[in-house]
Amino acid sequence: MNESESLESLLPQAHPMILLSGYEVPTCTDRVDTWVDVTRDSPFFVPECDGVPGCVALEYMAQSMALCIGFLRRGRGLEPKLGFVLGSRKLEISIPYFKKGGRYRVSAVCVYQDESFGSFDCTIKDDSGEIVASAQMTAFQPEGDVTFESLEVYS
Repeated sequence: MNESESLESLLPQAHPMILLSGYEVPTCTDRVDTWVDVTRDSPFFVPECDGVPGCVALEYMAQSMALCIGFLRRGRGLEPKLGFVLGSRKLEISIPYFKKGGRYRVSAVCVYQDESFGSFDCTIKDDSGEIVASAQMTAFQPEGDVTFESLEVYS
């Protein structure tokens, strides 16, 4: 694994929708640790509240999950691919906003994975190490190449 691989090369998103600021190179294949630095330029930043709404925690966790899966796929010589969050369980968000100037640590730990489905325990911690959001997230990656045309079978 190249330690300088960009988020763009590991995630199926493109800017400005890559919300993560960076990641730690994983030492194992079932966990990834990322971070989000909240600035005025962060997507979804609300100037009147000086932060990003807490509900964006779901996307921070989803992108961390996708990064974990991207590392797993890269380890098998495959490119990252589009996936879908199916849902979350036990979602808890204890802050109304991710405040400007804060660095939030996001962890995604894979608890189940097969060829199409994955389940992850996710947490987000603030600068002091306090958990400000958590959930068990479930994702789905369709088989084959994903195009708008191929997704019609799921509608």
